[in-house]
Amino acid sequence: MSARPNPAKSPSPAKGSSVLRRLRIVAAFASILIALAAFIDFRDLVPNHLKHVYTSIQFVPSALTFATAFHATALACLLILALTFAFGRVYCSVICPLGILQDVISRISAKIRRKPPYKLPAKKAHNTLRHAILAATLLAIVAGWGGVALAWLDPYSHFGRFASTLFRPLAVVANNIAATVANALGHPAAIPQANVSFAAAGALLPPLLIFIAVAIMAAKRGRLWCNTVCPVGTLLGLVSRRALWRVSIDKTACVKCGDCLRACKAQCIDLRAAEIDFSRCVACYDCISVCDEGGVKYRWHGVSARRESRGISNLKSQIPNSIARPPSRANRRAFISTAMAGTLATVGATALLASRGIAQNGGRQGKGPKGLGQHGQGHGRGRDFSKLDNPEVVAPPGAQSVARILSQCTACQLCVSACPSHVLEPAFLEYGNLAGLMKPRLNFDKSFCNFDCTVCSDVCPDGTILHLARDAKHTTRIGLAHTAHPRCIIVKDGTACGACAEHCPTGALQMKKPPGHADAVPVVDPRYCIGCGACQYACPVTPKAIVISGIAKHETAEKLVQEQVAPTTTDDFAF
Repeated sequence: MSARPNPAKSPSPAKGSSVLRRLRIVAAFASILIALAAFIDFRDLVPNHLKHVYTSIQFVPSALTFATAFHATALACLLILALTFAFGRVYCSVICPLGILQDVISRISAKIRRKPPYKLPAKKAHNTLRHAILAATLLAIVAGWGGVALAWLDPYSHFGRFASTLFRPLAVVANNIAATVANALGHPAAIPQANVSFAAAGALLPPLLIFIAVAIMAAKRGRLWCNTVCPVGTLLGLVSRRALWRVSIDKTACVKCGDCLRACKAQCIDLRAAEIDFSRCVACYDCISVCDEGGVKYRWHGVSARRESRGISNLKSQIPNSIARPPSRANRRAFISTAMAGTLATVGATALLASRGIAQNGGRQGKGPKGLGQHGQGHGRGRDFSKLDNPEVVAPPGAQSVARILSQCTACQLCVSACPSHVLEPAFLEYGNLAGLMKPRLNFDKSFCNFDCTVCSDVCPDGTILHLARDAKHTTRIGLAHTAHPRCIIVKDGTACGACAEHCPTGALQMKKPPGHADAVPVVDPRYCIGCGACQYACPVTPKAIVISGIAKHETAEKLVQEQVAPTTTDDFAF
């Protein structure tokens, strides 16, 4: 390699490069703080609309919203594509929380090892693998399995599960330790205790294993996950190959010292050929800031293309025709890459349209029959014990159907983190297949769905849980209550109770004396039941004498106008 020139004679790097890098770092730091606050906010200090706005401008949620339930935030995906075409993959370095998390892990790893994180030479791109993953993802969306593919590959959803399932419980534990210390020091009100809740082992294991894989790859190879596994990174990489402003190497100034290689987190610099694979470059500007000779520059690609074109033309005029390299090879590569980008873009557009059709055809909210229907149980006379022992899973209100959760939800778990009653939790196999893994479901043994609460529909970023007005929430049926009187302590032990009927907000469950019974027992009128789970949560016996079983498509219940059955406003829930 060439020796370094005298620093006094070396051209100073452009001042704008360090400014760009500082701006990128500040913006990325703010972005990941907002993301962490949205998911770890166990005191509900962050307004729900702010959580929704930040998460809905992520690429995959905004693209899904654009395809299924268009509104203003859906334009974010188009804006990200435009920014990528103009400036490169700034989304990956500034907005994507998983990308920023990888940078943090990589920096910590470098500090621990006390040496630069990246080694010479730079690694080659795994283009076959990354393009195959992108194509498979798009085909899965077309086939109606987009929710499954994106749940395992969407970078934002990965970060959401890391924050909700792994980071949030640790933050609550740290808070409670601090609260214990404050209490011991005589300040019991300084830091309130908070309830800590860990996901079940089956729902905890996938995000834990993926986090370990991402952390190892980031510590060893920087943005390897982004440039090998992540379909969003691959798609944006296809666009950034033709970005208007690009990082490039000035061959006249470069001394091949290797500083840019050691700083490149994407390992996309080929120093021998003095080229940068801009499909992998994440526009972090680290390489520019470490180049003392000004050999790495961020410039308008038209200028660089014309200069290179003039340089190549002058060089060819000096080389004999017998040893000149055929120009068709570069043209073939350009044609193949352009054709591949066009094909994937076409498949992507088809996928979005197909996903829109799937969501609309399979996710419409139906108005069931005003009465028993296939899930009812009559007025307490026909007890369906199978519904109590093996209840169907209950999907969140606003999801409209179980099919919509399975086909569209990317399992980011923002609704799980934001749920004020903590009735939402990530599913394991409760939905009956792997498509429901890590998707939200209601656990009424743990809590109940507040009658007036619409938080999950307010924060959902990808349009899976549609917004519900409070009045609509009051009549949205997500399940039906089923009773087993032999389990009830009124029948079994002769103990007065009625907690389930007391806390039913719709009046669907009332205490009545059936023929031949001396005491009143809970009886469900399915016309008014919405499946909120207040009765199941209030039931004091185990196993429960009343259980909510979900329904495949959400329905609209009748509204019972009766003042004495209005929902209780007391903070002291039964038992």
